[in-house]
Amino acid sequence: MSSHAGTCTFAAAAAAAALFVGLVAAPPPTISDVIHSVDHGIAALGLWPSAEMAAAGNLVDWCVTSECFDAAFRVAASEISLGGMTAPDVVIGDFSVLRFLLSVVVAGVVTNAAMRIADTIARLLFTHFDAAKCSLPSVLPWPDPPGNSAPFDVPVPEASAEQLGKFLAFRGVALPATEAARREAAAREAVSYMAELFDRKHNEWCYRHYALKEKGLSFPYRAPFMNAWDFYGETSAHLRPVGNGQVIFALHHTVEGLLLPLLYFSSGDASFFYLALYADMGAYDILALLWRRATGADHTLTRHHPSVDAVLAGPLLSKTFMLHVVASAHLSGVFILAAIVLHQTPAQAWPRFLYRFQAAVLAAIYACRVVWWAPIAAASLRLAYTGFLPPLLTPHGVASEPRLLSPCFAAMLLLIAFYTYFNADQIVYNRKLLRKAGERLRLATEKERPSYSC
Repeated sequence: MSSHAGTCTFAAAAAAAALFVGLVAAPPPTISDVIHSVDHGIAALGLWPSAEMAAAGNLVDWCVTSECFDAAFRVAASEISLGGMTAPDVVIGDFSVLRFLLSVVVAGVVTNAAMRIADTIARLLFTHFDAAKCSLPSVLPWPDPPGNSAPFDVPVPEASAEQLGKFLAFRGVALPATEAARREAAAREAVSYMAELFDRKHNEWCYRHYALKEKGLSFPYRAPFMNAWDFYGETSAHLRPVGNGQVIFALHHTVEGLLLPLLYFSSGDASFFYLALYADMGAYDILALLWRRATGADHTLTRHHPSVDAVLAGPLLSKTFMLHVVASAHLSGVFILAAIVLHQTPAQAWPRFLYRFQAAVLAAIYACRVVWWAPIAAASLRLAYTGFLPPLLTPHGVASEPRLLSPCFAAMLLLIAFYTYFNADQIVYNRKLLRKAGERLRLATEKERPSYSC
């Protein structure tokens, strides 16, 4: 028995030694070997066809033949019919420049109309003022250090006449004649004062974090709403459009990143692809952002703080590949936008739900913007490096010589670095939100525990 065990041990050791010697003695992989592995790995993920699929004539809607390339990159003058009238157009392949420009105008109109509609709906549903649920600050001005904001500590129904008078004087409001009117005026001013405090804290954090690049800042989190279902009424006029914009953008991301790709993948109807291509509100938002920087007038959809601009600041080879890019960004975007909104709603009073939702947000970001994004980024760089196609497809279409320092590769590398930096910032931001949600859950759990006295 021991002899057999010794033989097995010796054989295993010999095999391990042979493997080690083989790995050491083998020549290091060349760039071509690495690229070949990347090509087959990306093909295995379905981002482009494998050599076997291409040999069988299944190119998964990739434009790889000379005839397709000639058509895809052909620039031609054309006309487009608009309500019985014709307008000159420039068409690149089957991409209409005029349609795209018109889609940006339509997106602008829809965006601004949707912002007004969202504001009207929110005012109807989430502005239920109740003076009896409001509180006044016992200290003036109210201390509001970085991090979590503390709620005011004097309930309006219990405030003395002196406290009412001092607070209204602090706010520059003339003292009403009756006590009931004084309490209501004080309650409304308390709501406005709390909104102003958080508005100031939020703007300062954005400026210091994004513009000054300061590290280790305490993340701002507003105090609980005095009346949970009056949360829109208790939000500042500056931050209301931010919430409305995130809701609209989340709905847009759901359609753009989930519904349209699913319809295209299930039906193969190219009209769904072109609808996703033309209907993206992002192009309008970028133009509106540039307009804001030039004029100061903010008509953006996202309504981010201007300091955030530093993070945000042709024909397609494959519809399937491009919809992978669109879906990976938009699916996680739905969660990110929803998280921004939820933290400014009564959900902040549901710590367990908020913590679990924030964990789901972070999981979506890691899944879509790290795991899914990595092969997409590799495939994009690979396409830019070769000019168009990987070598495994060259027998079936057009290819060009690899050029590491080509303008196309440099531009793609810059774009991927920019978007990767944006994704990294989203991870940092949402990790902070998860920590905040965890702290609030811990405090809520401690309050729920029964206290025992000896």
